[in-house]
Amino acid sequence: MRRTFLLVLAVIVTICASPLSAKDSEDIMYSILFPGLGQYRTGRYTRATAFMGIELVALIGLGITDIQYDRSVEAYERAKVLYQNAEYIGDADAYYREMVSQWEDADSYHGYRNTFLGVAAGVWLINIADMVWGPEAEYPPLTLEIRNDGFLVSKSFSF
Repeated sequence: MRRTFLLVLAVIVTICASPLSAKDSEDIMYSILFPGLGQYRTGRYTRATAFMGIELVALIGLGITDIQYDRSVEAYERAKVLYQNAEYIGDADAYYREMVSQWEDADSYHGYRNTFLGVAAGVWLINIADMVWGPEAEYPPLTLEIRNDGFLVSKSFSF
């Protein structure tokens, strides 16, 4: 956890210290906030949709597997207590099998959880790299500006 925090902090400091225009820096901050927001603001809608979609799927998957992991660990702990307090060999055998089954389930959910976490972190980093080193921003004719009192949608025309 400490390494992840330091990595995130290093990425943010590096980006803030880079010689970017104020508009590019603001778009990068939006991408740091959530993958795809900066791409959306600069008119790269396909990339924005891909980054947002993959990140949402990864975060939802992470949440679901985290809940399932916790449930498996709780079921393992219950089966362990029952196994330790069993008075008959048949009951002890059944509780032991349940305990092993829940351990294996928790182990597999732990692997899935790590996979989803890795995907979410990878998409976040690739998203930021795309904003910093990607193609030049093409600001769309339709813009969204978020303000304290609401938001402003405007369209520009050129002749």
